[in-house]
Amino acid sequence: MSELQQRKMPKFYAIMWLVITAAYGAWMTFYMKDIILFHYEKEAARQISGYYPYYTQPDITGMIGKHWLFPVWVIISCVCMLLFIFYISKILYAQSLGKGITVACLIMLIFGCLYINWYGFFDVTIVKDGVVTQATFHDKLTFITASMTGLEYPWHFRGWAVFASASIFMNTMYTYRKFDYNNKVGVILGSLGSLGIFITVNCPSYGVEKDFTVMRCLGHWLGAVVFAAFCSMPLVFFLFSKAVREKGKFLGALIAFGLVLVALAVLTVAGFKSAVIENIPMTAAYILLFILNFTGFFVKKEAKA
Repeated sequence: MSELQQRKMPKFYAIMWLVITAAYGAWMTFYMKDIILFHYEKEAARQISGYYPYYTQPDITGMIGKHWLFPVWVIISCVCMLLFIFYISKILYAQSLGKGITVACLIMLIFGCLYINWYGFFDVTIVKDGVVTQATFHDKLTFITASMTGLEYPWHFRGWAVFASASIFMNTMYTYRKFDYNNKVGVILGSLGSLGIFITVNCPSYGVEKDFTVMRCLGHWLGAVVFAAFCSMPLVFFLFSKAVREKGKFLGALIAFGLVLVALAVLTVAGFKSAVIENIPMTAAYILLFILNFTGFFVKKEAKA
């Protein structure tokens, strides 16, 4: 009998998330505290390369003059991480997918999708032709990324991290449970990917320029890439497994979702990036998870006697 059939969560997952949370809490408390509260408040750290010349953002952490918010954020983010143990145990290893779990996953899926798309169109201040101005719709399509928006709206960006990671992970676990599928590597990668976005929001965007010798820039990009790649892989593993066995709709979904991910990778490497472009694979994942979890489109119909 498999672990999934026994409906008992392996202790490894709880230990993994306890270690992740403890390491993150220590990193924030003993390493990032002075960086976030003092270094990021220096004018040089707040000079962001939008359109030249540089524009100095007033408060890229949302904590200038309110340092008491730092421990609050550390506690909130650690609690959010510990909830992933609950998502695995109460969704993936649930005896049955009760109405409460179903409603919670559906609400988080809808809210997560609405939040990231709403956030992608926030007004952002940039410098264009030497004048401080508001980014145009074209700028938001071609230039302003989610993390650059986070320089002006740091607490909204933290919300983006919390809701995006939780909603995608919860609903991926729901998919696994609904279709009686399990993949330990997928669960681990999804967990590490969720950690990645918390690293990103604590290392603010470096602006348009990239300098990976700067730890802030390296941490920001590393966390973002890990989030994007690792959080998509559990869903890819599921679709691939189902496509190999059943083909049909699952094969079509695998090809379509794979093409979206490849297109994002190509655009990113080519230098095309914006919150709108970043939201395309996220929105595709939300739509796919909605169809998988809350419709009968992928459910195999029983043959009539």
